[in-house]
Amino acid sequence: MMHDEQLYNLDQLKEIDESEDFILQVINIFLETAPANSNEMKIACAEKNWEQVYFFAHKIKSNVNLLSIGSIIDEIKFVEQSAKNSVNIEMIPEKINFIDGVIRNAAERMKIDFALNK
Repeated sequence: MMHDEQLYNLDQLKEIDESEDFILQVINIFLETAPANSNEMKIACAEKNWEQVYFFAHKIKSNVNLLSIGSIIDEIKFVEQSAKNSVNIEMIPEKINFIDGVIRNAAERMKIDFALNK
């Protein structure tokens, strides 16, 4: 992944509320939940627990959409639908690893951009 690539975008968030408090609240919620949910999704995948993979993919999707993490929007939808319908199972682990990497990179970028020590 290129370092200058924009990992997330706040435009959609600012359409809801431009206040810095609101934006920081959403960023903090992302930092507290998305990396953990992504890790749980990886564990569920390793255990071939597709119902749990679907559950965590669905939870992650709202964060990804809200923060416009464009590089994984299609992948998270693919994982969510594939796990829900038990199709394309062989493709899920690679997609989850990619999603997890992007979420972790976005979280690190947010910590830097907002001077957060989480």
